[in-house]
Amino acid sequence: MKTAEALKNVFVGTLMGIFMMLPGASGATMAVVFRVYERLIRDISKIRTYLIKDIGFIATLGIGGVIGLLICAKGLDFLIESYEIPIMFFFGALISVQLPDIAVNIRDGDKKLTKYNILALVCGFLVMMAVLILGMSQPEDADYGMVGMFVAGILYALCALSPGISGSTMLLALGLLTPVLDSLTEFELMDILPLILGALFGIICFAKAMDYFVNNCRRSTYCAIFGLTLGSVVTVVVQGLMDMDSDEYLVQCIVAIVIGLIIGYGIHVFSNHYSPEDA
Repeated sequence: MKTAEALKNVFVGTLMGIFMMLPGASGATMAVVFRVYERLIRDISKIRTYLIKDIGFIATLGIGGVIGLLICAKGLDFLIESYEIPIMFFFGALISVQLPDIAVNIRDGDKKLTKYNILALVCGFLVMMAVLILGMSQPEDADYGMVGMFVAGILYALCALSPGISGSTMLLALGLLTPVLDSLTEFELMDILPLILGALFGIICFAKAMDYFVNNCRRSTYCAIFGLTLGSVVTVVVQGLMDMDSDEYLVQCIVAIVIGLIIGYGIHVFSNHYSPEDA
């Protein structure tokens, strides 16, 4: 693997790690935008075959992911506490710019969308609306026990591997985001070990399913991903609007939207210019 490609993978992995921890944002969407999603899912679903064969890609992406997780875990508490409402609009703008990059995967020449493609898109959107409703009824001081944490880890993995769905939004909805952030920043991983094990189990199992759908129902799969991503934009914007009870944050929110659009466009340009080579 060339040095430039390795550094690029670390950068993409870092973005994925950051987005995995941000409520309303999706690390898997970043993988789709930078065109490494299918390769990553393939490697995970067929780990015995590709662990050695594609070790450079897996390792550099993984290193970046860990860096991104730690960076975001340390900074997220401060940002949410200090700029919670503007941050939600920043997320919404950032995610919205990703929609055209995902839509590219839906196109199939001049062929129109089938009813199954449209149904997949609508279902993807409705899933995020369900997550929004769940988040509005977020429990306080949730105590799920070891089994509950393991199941929560599986749910997080399902969301994290699905472009458009935010795993951290699911943790937020379950009342587990703050405990997870605290454990990561203080390196007390034993406190969330059942959740980590559940996430690893979910990633290994669900990757096989995603690999199948991408290869056998590609267009409908990406239609669902588009619906999920569109729903993510609605989710974070609604969350921001619900918390904004005055015009106090109006200027900050506008600035946050502009910054989100600029950064999102920069990511779009970078991903198109430095698209990874096919596996």
